[in-house]
Amino acid sequence: MVITERTPLTRPTDSPNYTEFSNILRTRTSRVRNFQCCVCAMLLALCMMALVVTISYSVNHTTENRNVTSLTLDSGNLLHSTWNLVRAEFVDTNVTALTDSEWQSGISAGHEAIKERVTANAGATPLINPSPNFRHQFAVSTSVFAGQLALAGLAEIAATRVIERGRLLLGKQSSIGAYFDSGWALDGRCKEFGNITCLKSKYRTYDGTCNHKRQWGSAFSPFKRSLPPDYGDGLSSPRKGKSGKSLPSAREVSLRVHSPSPSSNPSFTVMLAVFGQFFDHDITATAISQGTNGSSIACCPPATGHPECFPVRVGPGDPVYDATNSTCMEFVRSAPAPQCRIGPRQQLNQVSAFIDASVVYGATEPSAQYLREGVGGRLKMQVTPDNRTLLPPSENPNDGCNRILENLRGRYCFASGDARANENLHLTTMHLLWARQHNRIADTLARINPQWNDEKLYQEARRIVGAQLQHIAYNEFLPIVLGETAIDEKGLKLRNNGYWKGYDSKVDPAIANEFAAAAFRFAHTLLPGLMKITDAAKGTSSYTELHKMLFNPYSLYKSSGVEDSVSSATANFIQKTSTHVTSQLTRYMFEDPVANNSIPCGLDLVSLNIQRGRDHGLDGYPAWRERCGLSRPAKFSDLKDDLDADALAEISKLYMSVDDIDLYSGALAELPKTGGLLGPTFTCLITDQFTRLRQGDRYWYETDEAPQAFTKDQLQEIRKTSLAKLICECSDGIVKIQAEVMRARGPNNPAMSCVDILGPSLDKWKE
Repeated sequence: MVITERTPLTRPTDSPNYTEFSNILRTRTSRVRNFQCCVCAMLLALCMMALVVTISYSVNHTTENRNVTSLTLDSGNLLHSTWNLVRAEFVDTNVTALTDSEWQSGISAGHEAIKERVTANAGATPLINPSPNFRHQFAVSTSVFAGQLALAGLAEIAATRVIERGRLLLGKQSSIGAYFDSGWALDGRCKEFGNITCLKSKYRTYDGTCNHKRQWGSAFSPFKRSLPPDYGDGLSSPRKGKSGKSLPSAREVSLRVHSPSPSSNPSFTVMLAVFGQFFDHDITATAISQGTNGSSIACCPPATGHPECFPVRVGPGDPVYDATNSTCMEFVRSAPAPQCRIGPRQQLNQVSAFIDASVVYGATEPSAQYLREGVGGRLKMQVTPDNRTLLPPSENPNDGCNRILENLRGRYCFASGDARANENLHLTTMHLLWARQHNRIADTLARINPQWNDEKLYQEARRIVGAQLQHIAYNEFLPIVLGETAIDEKGLKLRNNGYWKGYDSKVDPAIANEFAAAAFRFAHTLLPGLMKITDAAKGTSSYTELHKMLFNPYSLYKSSGVEDSVSSATANFIQKTSTHVTSQLTRYMFEDPVANNSIPCGLDLVSLNIQRGRDHGLDGYPAWRERCGLSRPAKFSDLKDDLDADALAEISKLYMSVDDIDLYSGALAELPKTGGLLGPTFTCLITDQFTRLRQGDRYWYETDEAPQAFTKDQLQEIRKTSLAKLICECSDGIVKIQAEVMRARGPNNPAMSCVDILGPSLDKWKE
């Protein structure tokens, strides 16, 4: 069952209308209101006024001017702007609309919260670099601009707290959902309520704005929620158990429920997981909290701690952390997102939700311009001595990847449209293949249309690459993950010809919180601990531990590097879908891949996933079952026919209540029943997301809407796209491969000559 939006907390379908009024009317209205307030205060409610003032002032410990006050924060260059405390240009006509006194008390609380946070950021202890913890925080890279927005989100939470407390004491209706734009969110982040001029264009914006009239799904906007959040304090603190007590340690859940158990699913290759990660990075990039100037934050002793710290508890007897006398695993909370509403904490997506190949080009115009060569519509590349092209070198010495010894040899980590490109060798290879694909298309278009300039060639190539990414995702990847039955039933099957007319401006394509923080992390269970690597030049094979491929892309400098990486991904099998995760990801994650550590000190990816769900306030697993139309268990035994027996036995020992089960662990323990890789809950949540991503995308490649539509002939060529053909045309030395690279070779999917694999022709783009 496809879930539908029903929460009133964010972006309701029937959002209230907002009316803009002039400065003169505002001044006049303010004078009348002030006079009325004075009369009321004298005649009716002196004590009530005193109560409101007491609430506001006691929470904020500050006095703000009633009309205009300004505050400039210079610390750490996080915010260089002056905020005028005058009402925003919109008036909320909803019943939850704020009064002037509430608005002012919210402003005061928000300012105080920002000042306290800037002070905390300045005093934060940074992580040691290099270290596994530093690499992890870099892997979830957060821009400084996202840090600025996070301060605005923090201020909104503080405002919500004081306003809701005041309404509770006065017995008034909740203000949740009320419009609240204090001006904290810089660069027009309240786009949903504003008027942005969007001209019809053949090409997407880089950040996803102008794709939707409400700017849903654009970069640096909040995730959406399908269920209200379950925060410990109802507003912001991480989820607790239904009893009010702490949930079991995420590390303990990982050790007992997600213990390693090697397996193999010989039907599918590691390329499925590789493409899935690349694809995921195109649509999700959760911002995390950071210190001054984007610095990292240490949380475990001897660090002094930080308000955004939420470390994973590590108990005595831990098979890894006892050796280092550690009592916790580093974890920093995701950054709060400004919503321009009164409401609970929400998290921030730094990239556009749309499948637009921002992972190749970048999600902002400055990053996209940086990656361009400026000639022939091409992307920047570096040329090797043997005349191969690689991604441009990373110029960030603190990326946790570059190494002095390699740099002295002239070898660097790589720059791409996404900062996570160097996270593992296979992912880096995928980035390289798609960048080469762009340049190959740009070169071909330049030959058939010599009159086109650099901008035209770049945008047309970018437009085609984005369409090809969409086609591969829905034609090759999703049918395996969800199963053909779900694809057919939920309307996700692509057309074989003609246009698709399913765009719906009422559909919100934004990435759902439960998708980003839980459901689409399922692929971590699929990765094998050992990867067979074939050296094409020598004709030999060897096995490499998975963690040694992390932050170690240097083998791509070898003449056979790309061929070896592709061959490895298309020859190795994934593990069976289950709760079990290789120890390479639960003991050695983000360790230095070239160091010989006598004492393991890596991180546990499963613990981090579970902790992230609690940080985001994701409700317990039973609530998501109910959301998806499945039975909601009242006790653990109600799940005996739905969950793996061993996993359920451990889960029932760890959690006090069945409602406490974390979504990530509960859904992974489900038995697949839909013909895909996953159980019904994750299948439901992932199906919902990709249904909305297609229906809510004005630039979806099958659209007939002008001017962004391809011609019918061009569309038929794009439908010939396959990841196999892309690999053939953009890799070094690959001459044979199976036509469906995410599926294992076999009688129905044999290795075949690249020449025999069908691919699109660009002749239909000739003017």
